[in-house]
Amino acid sequence: QPISARTARILAADAHIIPQVLGGDSAVLDQGVGKRLFTTAQKLALAERDGGCAVTNCPQPPAHTEAHHIDWWARDDGPTDLANGILLCTHDHHMVHRQGGDIRVIDNVPWFIPPANIDSKRTPRRGGRIPTPIAPSTTRTHYRLSA
Repeated sequence: QPISARTARILAADAHIIPQVLGGDSAVLDQGVGKRLFTTAQKLALAERDGGCAVTNCPQPPAHTEAHHIDWWARDDGPTDLANGILLCTHDHHMVHRQGGDIRVIDNVPWFIPPANIDSKRTPRRGGRIPTPIAPSTTRTHYRLSA
């Protein structure tokens, strides 16, 4: 079964065959498990996706967040890759580490799954910034075309 070039690069980074995976402008996007801290390029990409702290209703902007390893770097041997990162404010980052639970990102939407001692059913809770629908304009703009 063939694999994509991206998957091959990530596997090579995880196996320490190559040190990092680069984006189009040679920006580091995937580093495997060899590096712990997320790069500036990775944080910018996470900021674009998450818009700030990924916990629902947390107002903290990207500048007040930290990149968290979804699969923890030390505990789970989680890679420092874009797909394994999520932005959390300091408060929520510490809460995730204290309480545990799981985080998954599906179709660019973060889902927080609380540990059984908080929710016995471990019901996933949608995270992320939920877009506010823009109401249609009640005024009309008229344009006159000159001949």
